[in-house]
Amino acid sequence: MKNSPIVTILLATFNRAHLIEETLHSIIDQTYVNWECIIIDDHSTDSTKEVVNEYVKKDNRFSYYLKSVNYKQGLSGSRNYSLDIAKSRGAKFIQFFDDDDIMHPKKLELQIKPLIKDESLAFSICKYRHYYGDEVLKFDLVDEACNIVSDNLFKDFLLGKMTINSLGQIWRGDLILKYRFDEDLLYAEERDLYLKIFLCEKPKYKNIDYVLFYYRKHLISNTKERYDSKIIKMALYRLELNLFEFVEVNSLWDFFLLKQMLKKHVFFCFDASIYDELRKVIDKKEINLGYKKYLIKMVLSSYILFRKSMVKFINKV
Repeated sequence: MKNSPIVTILLATFNRAHLIEETLHSIIDQTYVNWECIIIDDHSTDSTKEVVNEYVKKDNRFSYYLKSVNYKQGLSGSRNYSLDIAKSRGAKFIQFFDDDDIMHPKKLELQIKPLIKDESLAFSICKYRHYYGDEVLKFDLVDEACNIVSDNLFKDFLLGKMTINSLGQIWRGDLILKYRFDEDLLYAEERDLYLKIFLCEKPKYKNIDYVLFYYRKHLISNTKERYDSKIIKMALYRLELNLFEFVEVNSLWDFFLLKQMLKKHVFFCFDASIYDELRKVIDKKEINLGYKKYLIKMVLSSYILFRKSMVKFINKV
């Protein structure tokens, strides 16, 4: 195992002095010993720094960094800082992790094996389950129902047919290190990034049918519980705009994406500028729409006329 590749764990933390020790212990207890853990502290105001530095002194596989001012406050900035450090180290495999969750002792061992064996795999992914802080974890290898199998990863992820927790994956470094999180997103930043990767890269992956990490549930464990509904809605809309821009810039249009963009940006939430862009996309030769092209144009023209009529009606009321 000494000659096995290093798994670089990227751990973001903020004010979790009371919880992070359990997380660090679960990393130390890994049966796969060839790892390094880069800990990014988002300027904690509690004793997180002191707690982490005790582990750094005892085990040189841990390294502590106070987030640079070049990165914005929040998880995305911390993740990006750690990705940049990992890139400078030439990291071959990347595991994201959080400061309040727990790894199964065999997480790294079981997930790195298929990546070593098959170089065509972009990542391996495991199952997880929620747990509460007072629960005693037995670390059995449990095969629980969790839908992370797909023939079309981008489509199923976009439509919500499958969910992926970012802590479940071990990524091949040469793929994930090409990308960065949107630091302006306070919510759904991982979904934003993974949609782009799944669409552009069409990655091949290996599903590990065991629960290999435990996602702690407590009062502020979920992003939805930290922000009000307005902030979440704004973030989700920005996510939609990010995806549209990514598809447009990289010329990734197909009929499925065109339909999704029309539904979201024209029929569900009208955006005049995106509508104009989508009209141009319909005429592009890169999408072979056939007779559907004329049907779509006819429906759009009828919808715009109806919308204008409704606006006039409301203005007169």
